[in-house]
Amino acid sequence: MVTHDRHVLDHVTTKVLEIDRGHAYLHIPSGIHSGSGYAAYLSARIEREENAMNAEQIRKNSARKELAWLRRGAPARSTKPKARVAAATELVNRRPEAAARAGELAISFGSQRLGSKGIELTGIGFTWPTGEMVIQNFEHALEPGDRLGIVGPNGAGKSTLLDMVAQRLQPTTGTIEFGRTVKVGYYDQLGKELNVNQRVRDAVAGDKGAPSVEDNNLMRQFWFDGDSQFAPISTLSGGERRRLQLLLTLVEEPNVLLLDEPTNDLDLDTLRALEDYLEDWPGIVVVVSHDRAFLDRTVSEVLALDGHGNAGLVRDGVAGWLRQRALQANSSSSVPKDKSPTNVRKVTTTQSPSTLRRLISKAEKKLANASVIHTRLSTEITSAGSDHILLAKLTTELASAQATISAAEEEWLSLADQLESLGESSE
Repeated sequence: MVTHDRHVLDHVTTKVLEIDRGHAYLHIPSGIHSGSGYAAYLSARIEREENAMNAEQIRKNSARKELAWLRRGAPARSTKPKARVAAATELVNRRPEAAARAGELAISFGSQRLGSKGIELTGIGFTWPTGEMVIQNFEHALEPGDRLGIVGPNGAGKSTLLDMVAQRLQPTTGTIEFGRTVKVGYYDQLGKELNVNQRVRDAVAGDKGAPSVEDNNLMRQFWFDGDSQFAPISTLSGGERRRLQLLLTLVEEPNVLLLDEPTNDLDLDTLRALEDYLEDWPGIVVVVSHDRAFLDRTVSEVLALDGHGNAGLVRDGVAGWLRQRALQANSSSSVPKDKSPTNVRKVTTTQSPSTLRRLISKAEKKLANASVIHTRLSTEITSAGSDHILLAKLTTELASAQATISAAEEEWLSLADQLESLGESSE
């Protein structure tokens, strides 16, 4: 198989063949990497890069010595063995093996400020003109900081749901309300926004006509340099198109980012850079993906579509959804096909789950702050010695901090119980 799916590579492959700049390296697991070709590949790549750096440092040191030897004057050089002169010249002039790409992918775009209101989906449904119903009576609120993954079988309506949020499709029923400051960026599966007749530099320049200095820097950061900037988009590989599309999406600085199968055709280096970028990104992220590793690293909630119009948040993320499907398969003879899974909560009109999660987050912060104060006061009491006045003051403050901790713990437990009763996890 040829794949960038790290979960598949880690759990399925027993060997990995790496192709790098005209060379092929076969990685076979052994020792602590037994059973995982992917782990063996990562370990060997790190070792090879370290060896290359060491070899280059040795070459530089040798080149300095040989250069000094060559510069000892023309008369001295004429008496030196010609083979030594040729070897020294070759060593000095030898260019180290260039990296496959110049530097790491630097994703450092900002985002426009997102207000308190994100996107609210109320009772939405969608039915194709053929009469095929994709989703029905779905309600959900996307709030600042949300990280939502969408999973489901092929044809269940995952991309259709994103298209409605992106306003490419209008829901058949229900409404979608957008906050005043919402700016949506859509990194779709098929590159719908790319004009294949354009050159790369023209697509990045946009209405400016010619790329600016900043545009040129961005293209180089995304590994579009030299001739590749002048290449028509139609001539780019699938991975190059996806990388260009990612650049064009992020450069607009959206605060709501919709990612439809973002791992298709993106190489591992780009995927890791995108994951690192999303980790601290302040906006809303909604991801449709079959890549379990990417979902595990980027989303905090998973919405499952069952292909019969039903949708619900799933406990324990992708792992919980997979367990649920396995149980369905095992009990298919006794469970009607249109019955919703027992551990999927249908999203109702109330926004209480989101409110409860915010309150739980506040309670956690309150608990953390009180714990820091409690620890500090305990340390100060230990150091107070025989100063009874100071001890009395610190003891009173410590009691207050303990009371705050107890109250925050009670609040957290109460809120967590309420959320659990709605079929959600507080984690």
